[in-house]
Formats: sequence, C-alpha cells, structure tokens
Amino acid sequence: MGKELAESYRYCPACGHPRESYEPVRPFRCSRCSHSTFFGPVSAVGAVVADNQGRVLLLRRANDPGKGLLGMPGGFVDHGETAEAALRREVLEEIGLTVESLEYLTSEVNSYVYRGISLPVLDMFFMVQVQEGHIELVDGEATSWIWTELSDAVLEEMAFVSNRRALKYYRDSRLR
Repeated sequence: MGKELAESYRYCPACGHPRESYEPVRPFRCSRCSHSTFFGPVSAVGAVVADNQGRVLLLRRANDPGKGLLGMPGGFVDHGETAEAALRREVLEEIGLTVESLEYLTSEVNSYVYRGISLPVLDMFFMVQVQEGHIELVDGEATSWIWTELSDAVLEEMAFVSNRRALKYYRDSRLR
C-alpha cells in the first residue's frame, strides 16, 4: 500500500508555501494563498476482448505494478481524450489490433501504486470487438498473452482488483 497522493503534497503548487497541516489530508488547502487541490481519480480503460469460443484475451504484465500477473488491454486516458478513444489507442498500442466496436460494461474504483504513491483511479471497462488479425505485443507492457475461460483461479491472477471485479461481472452477466 502506498502513501495517498494528497499526502505527497508538501508545498502549494500555486505559491510554493510549505504545507502546514495534513488534517484533513484532502483536499489540499494552502494557508497562504487559499489554493485548493482536490484529489479525484484519474481515468483508465480496460478492454474485454472475447473470441467466438467465449474465451477472453488477457496479458501477462511486464512491469510493476503487478509484474507477472494478468491484466487486460487498456491503460490511462490521456488529457483531452475520451474513454472510447483511449481504449482504441491502448488496444492498438498493446496488442496491435484495431477496435471495430465497443460497448460499455461497467466501472470500478482502483488504486494504482507507483513509486510508493497511491493514485486513485476510476477504471471504465468495455466489451470490444477487434478486427481480425495477428496479436502483436507492441509496446513492451506485456510479456505474453492468453485466451482463457474466466475461472475463479484465473481471476485470482489479475493484477488489479478492479479488473477482477469487472471480469467477474462480465462472466456472471453472460451466465444469466
């Protein structure tokens, strides 16, 4: 567990005044210039790519957090980018395939711990159809890929709880 993002603000980003109090931790409020910073989540997207046999494409993560565990194609939404555009970009960057269509599935809260700082994240998940083609691990974020059924054992290998919950929701909704 990392330090909450708000706790890492030691100086006011507007005037540079040292932080005088950590109570409450958020929002950050400068006692000198009254600047406030709220620490809402950043946005990320994840793609549920299924084949015609009902298996889902998962990636083995090459980097921390979660190095060696399973993840989904996806990533952070860039500034000025929609969730849908981010998903299309991430799928192309990570597995070399073009998204033909997507449908919103669900959202989950997540915490992304990087270098000891815990970043709050709102993950949005989409069911995705991709163009036929060969999967290529393009950007080095994954070491391998698998097509798999979503057993409880596979879900336990997910790097992020939010991914596990979204895939369980997907699996369970297909069984209804």
